Amino acid sequence: MRRLALLLRARRDELHGIWMATLKGAVGEEYRDVLASALGVRLVRGIVEDLVVLSQAEAYEVPGIMARIESEAAGDAARRGALGFELMDVIAGVQQVRAAIWKVLIDALVVGDLPGFGETMEEMQQIDAFIDLLVRVEVRGFLEGRLRPPAAATDDR
Repeated sequence: MRRLALLLRARRDELHGIWMATLKGAVGEEYRDVLASALGVRLVRGIVEDLVVLSQAEAYEVPGIMARIESEAAGDAARRGALGFELMDVIAGVQQVRAAIWKVLIDALVVGDLPGFGETMEEMQQIDAFIDLLVRVEVRGFLEGRLRPPAAATDDR
C-alpha cells in the first residue's frame, strides 16, 4: 500500500477538504462542527500517517504499530462516547475517510498519478481492510466509553 499511502500523504489537504464535504448529511451537525476543528484534521492526518508508517514497516514491526493504532483509536472513540456523541456519527466519520480517499484517487487517476490498475486495487484492498479494522476498534472503544461509570465524586469535608 506504499504508493497509495504516499499519494494520500501528498494530497492530505485535498483529502481533508473532500472529507469535510462528505460529512454533510453523513454525521450530525454537532459532531460535524467538532470534526471541523483541529480534531478532524488530526483524525484524517493520523489515518494517512498510520498508512504510511504501516506501508514502510518491516513485518516484525507491524504488530507493535497496529497495537498502538488500535489503542489510540479505541481511546479516542471512548472519549467521544463518554462525551455523549452518537455511535453512528463516530463510525460515519471514519467511513467518510474511505469515501474521501476514493474521490482523491479518482482525481489522481484523471491527472495520471495512480499506479497501474492492479496495483491500485491491491493497495486499496489493504486500505479498506485497515479502515474496516478502525471501524471495529472504534465501535469497541465507543461502547467502552459509554459503559464506563462516571468518575466517583470525592468528598472534601
